[in-house]
This record gives sequence, C-alpha cells and structure tokens, in this order.
Amino acid sequence: MRVVHGILVRNYVDTHKLRGDVIHNSVYLDGELALADAAYSGHKDDRIEADGTARRVLQEVEREIRRMTSASSIYFKLTNWERVGQRWTRKAKK
Repeated sequence: MRVVHGILVRNYVDTHKLRGDVIHNSVYLDGELALADAAYSGHKDDRIEADGTARRVLQEVEREIRRMTSASSIYFKLTNWERVGQRWTRKAKK
C-alpha cells in the first residue's frame, strides 16, 4: 500500500479524500478524486483545463500502479469520475 500511496502523492492526489487498499493482487481506490492546486499549473478555474488535468492524472496513476506493483487488477470506485470505455469522464452531479 505504501507504493500506491506514494504514486498518489507524487501525482498531487489528495489522499484524505481518496482511500486505497491492496487486497491480494488487486488495488482498490475509493472516494473522491481531488487534486492539490499544484497539479493544475494555474488552470484550476478553467473547467476544461482542470478536467484535462484530472484525466491525465487518472491515466498516469493507473499506468504507474501497473508498472510499479504486482497488481493484476485496479478497481476505481470514484464519486466524481468514471471510466467509459477507455476514457475518463466527470460524473454528472445529482
């Protein structure tokens, strides 16, 4: 789990809002994807740029977890993002 936590922190993910567990060879990420201000490079107020940044972070986190761990599966249960096919999309607010 320490490796997964390091990957999240390195990619500016707020680990207070996103919980991670490793069970056997599977990684589970559960909660809200929130990024530190530093991740946005000054574009936090621009919704399109901010969403693009979040998508890149999700892709990079997944890529690094696969590369740096022996995880056979990664499960994302995010409250504000979902994978549709190969693309990450922001969930509509209810």
